Amino acid sequence: MRRCLRAIAMLVFLLGILTSMTSGATREITFWVMPNAPQDTHTAWLESRIEEFRKETGITVHYEIVGWGDAWNRLVAAITSGEGADVVQVGTTWNPQLAAMKGLAKLDVAEYGGTGAFMPANYESATYKGAAYGVPWFAETRCLFYNTDHFAEAKVKPPETYAELMEVGEALVKARGAGTAIAIAGNQAWDLLHNWAIILWAFGGNLISPDFKKATFNGPEGAQAMNWYVDLVRTGLASKACAEYNQPNADAAFINGNVSMAFLGPWNVAGIMHDNPSLNYDIVEPPAGPKGRAAFSGGSNLAILAASKKQADAKAWIKYLIRKDTLISYTKDLTHMLPATKEAFADPFFSVGVNRAFKAALEYATAYPPLGVWGSIENDITGEFKAIFTDHVTGQLGPNGVQHHLDIAAQRVDASLKNER
Repeated sequence: MRRCLRAIAMLVFLLGILTSMTSGATREITFWVMPNAPQDTHTAWLESRIEEFRKETGITVHYEIVGWGDAWNRLVAAITSGEGADVVQVGTTWNPQLAAMKGLAKLDVAEYGGTGAFMPANYESATYKGAAYGVPWFAETRCLFYNTDHFAEAKVKPPETYAELMEVGEALVKARGAGTAIAIAGNQAWDLLHNWAIILWAFGGNLISPDFKKATFNGPEGAQAMNWYVDLVRTGLASKACAEYNQPNADAAFINGNVSMAFLGPWNVAGIMHDNPSLNYDIVEPPAGPKGRAAFSGGSNLAILAASKKQADAKAWIKYLIRKDTLISYTKDLTHMLPATKEAFADPFFSVGVNRAFKAALEYATAYPPLGVWGSIENDITGEFKAIFTDHVTGQLGPNGVQHHLDIAAQRVDASLKNER
């Protein structure tokens, strides 16, 4: 009997030790985030907030800043291997495709405030087949930045329409020289579609049919919108070098004061403050086309990899990042993006100064369709868009070249749409 009691006592003792060890176990998650702000300020913000989160929850977050150029391959590799981060930042256009690959955990949006807590276009981007596979984090749209000193020199006002932009550009060229009116991205840019889609929509075109069955961007409106974009280089408003620019080249041309206009995003506000704070500039909404104004709704969502074994702690980190005070700090004080939650977006800061245009544009901005094959579609269109610029540079574009390339892209998109599950 004594042996039995001794054994029971020993078992209780051991269980107590094990329980103590388990309850005291380190809780850690890994977070992959993109370079959403200049590295020095971004790193300082992350480390400060990670420490605050650790004190609140006991969870340690290990972060890695992953460049946009590497991010897609890193995410696909993590999904394939089942190893990698727990929480990941994903671009809004990537979210549905990664969900279709079964790489992201399905989320209950009610845990994060419900669908009504987010900007509608951004919430839609986090869904696939009607279910949420991400949580909207911050939003972005592109507006027209202009150099106020240059505009005063040329005695012009910001353009209200795309036709006026051409007229204003001619006046700027007359005052400052060929190729100085505007900088645009060309055949080295991965995000060409984001720049052209807003023009396509403003000219009355659409990327694909409402039933997601057929490409429509190669219609008359699409050809007109594409020719308008290429004409910026053909007419000398943009430098010939722009035909081979990537987006950072176009950004730098404006931020350095070399050109008078550029279509840029809210993140460029942080870049200007960091790289050229003496630049005199302002921002207006995208000009109107024949069918009115249009804007692209982009940004980033937060998702949990399906293979993560730390789902509860990953959810806690996402909830912390979209919390009103945290999100306002990340967007207002650091990245100058726009918060994707309505609560944070209502902060007065986002209705004044350079933020006015972004807030106004985001009200009517359009998101891409949440399709699992969207990545392929974007590549199909962008590939032919790049070819248009390449043909222009080599003198092979010809009068029907734009339509030819749009038709090729449309055929490829139609094939991609047939694979939508």
